[in-house]
Amino acid sequence: LPKPPTSLIVTETTATSVTLTWDSGNPEPVSYYIIQYRAKTSDANFQEVDGVATTRYSIGGLSPYSEYEFRVMAVNNIGRGPPSDPVETRTGEQAPSSPPLHVQARMLSASTMLVQWEPPEEPNGQIRGYRIYYTSDLDAPLSAWQKHNTDDSRLTTISSLTPDITYSLRVLGFTSVGDGPPSDVLQVKTQQG
Repeated sequence: LPKPPTSLIVTETTATSVTLTWDSGNPEPVSYYIIQYRAKTSDANFQEVDGVATTRYSIGGLSPYSEYEFRVMAVNNIGRGPPSDPVETRTGEQAPSSPPLHVQARMLSASTMLVQWEPPEEPNGQIRGYRIYYTSDLDAPLSAWQKHNTDDSRLTTISSLTPDITYSLRVLGFTSVGDGPPSDVLQVKTQQG
């Protein structure tokens, strides 16, 4: 049987792909290679990429900001050899692909609103903060709404609101890469002054 490949390294990562290179580790010719990989978070079984003819390969379809483990085996006409030493890497970040959850708001006074939420289910990275959009004109495009940024907390207050008006608000989370989608519109009526 062939020996395990050597010098397996990750040469490039994106949010959804990892590029690997390795050395044959065998003096005799190798028919092809098999790459095995799995997400580190679960007790997942290895997935296999069969019939790899080169010593460099990019694996796509991975999840953003996730830890993966990779190993390579050589195959010759006798069969498949033992796996190489594994290598681990984390894929890159992306913008969140889902909005913050359970957005709630209530008035603390005639002009101050408390807004609370839970993090998105699919942050795709490290949430750097949240942006609350709010307006008294629901027909205005989101870009024209007023904005309130907050760090990676789950609540914030918005003050200097006009009393006795209905405000519409939406919340989104963002990573270092970009903004996620905003939550559905939540309407809150300010108290009379």
